Amino acid sequence: MTNQDKKSIPLKNPDLLSACIHCGLCLPACPTYLATGRETESPRGRIQLINLWQQGELGPDERLSEHINSCLGCMGCQTACPSGVQYEKILFETKTQLAKQQNPTVRKLLRYIFRNVLPNYSKLRQIGKLLRLWQSIQLDKLTSKSILAQSFLKNIAKWQEFLPEIKKYQPLPKLSWQAGEKNQQVEFFGGCVMDIFYNHVNHASIRLLTKQKHIVRVPPQTCCGALAAHAGEVDIATDLAKRNIEFFEQNGANNPIIVTSAGCGAMLKSYGELLSHDTEWHERAENFSKRIFDISEYLKKFPFTCTPKVLNIKVAYHAACHLAHVQKILNDPIDLLKPIAGLTLIELKEAEHCCGSAGIFNLTHDELSSQVLARKINYIAETKADYVVTTNPGCMLQIKAGIDKQGLNTQVVHLAEILDEAYNDDEGQKPS
Repeated sequence: MTNQDKKSIPLKNPDLLSACIHCGLCLPACPTYLATGRETESPRGRIQLINLWQQGELGPDERLSEHINSCLGCMGCQTACPSGVQYEKILFETKTQLAKQQNPTVRKLLRYIFRNVLPNYSKLRQIGKLLRLWQSIQLDKLTSKSILAQSFLKNIAKWQEFLPEIKKYQPLPKLSWQAGEKNQQVEFFGGCVMDIFYNHVNHASIRLLTKQKHIVRVPPQTCCGALAAHAGEVDIATDLAKRNIEFFEQNGANNPIIVTSAGCGAMLKSYGELLSHDTEWHERAENFSKRIFDISEYLKKFPFTCTPKVLNIKVAYHAACHLAHVQKILNDPIDLLKPIAGLTLIELKEAEHCCGSAGIFNLTHDELSSQVLARKINYIAETKADYVVTTNPGCMLQIKAGIDKQGLNTQVVHLAEILDEAYNDDEGQKPS
């Protein structure tokens, strides 16, 4: 480690660190601390490490990077903190610095994915087709059971546990409405991973918005930039933010923008902060962020004009981190479920605790992610619920993998799937 390395300053605003009084009230809210019991895997422990780096007593070596990168970024600590520590800003700025220290080959690959794959929706759809073909001929089962899975296909066998059943992609309607009185025109953000893995959830959400007599428009758009931002690749996240702002300023500059992924919604709402130092874009970004609504947040604002069907099911609600802790949306999903006759809401212990997904954390830190997930699955098992309802694709992938591994008779669905079943005009079947 060179002296220059040790003098690297991780934060533009070091005063952010002094707000932490090391009281420890964040510890029970930190999934990685609960899983390991190690101070270095806690919020205050990470803040202390960053503080030592700030003072030049530590450098951004591999061990320090690992402790910081092992943070899920769930922001449960920020909700629990009585001192108002802005942990999200601390983590964001630190990861931006650590990205420069990453293995050049790994970083180059990740940057290619963030810049050239996730924003390229046609390429993503082709990947989705290949994954659906992979599953249809059951190669996923072959690799998971064969001796090959113990060698060069080991990682593929592990990663495919987090794949949902890839359904045939159906393009979202560019404009959707019902005859008669209208409420409002809204813009719809389908997302990249969300629309490939959970395209049916986006369709269900559009049906729900239409049921509330909104005109729904799906304009051109690109990846929100969340995965790039969480990896510290701020330049890519900034470029994607500017592209989305331009897309959604066209032909509907004041219309609400509805999002079905909690992670995407949190990122889109942060564009004002992301571009706060850009005089040309800051005001536009602030105006854009004010237009963002999670699907639960927006549906709660308007009444359904029909009575929901009876659904005789038991439901447990898992609060996605970026909905509960970042967007501060706590009650809207539950309030939307309560009017459904026959539906029994069962309390889930630590419902607001992270499931261990955190973007690609379950792939990059699979062992720690599995420890965090195990705690969540044990509490889900206690509920004996028919369905676990949540609002984020990462949570859905992660929790389903844990449920399948433990052999529970519980399905994982998006909130919109339950509501769509309750309010649609067809008898249909329960969400799947």
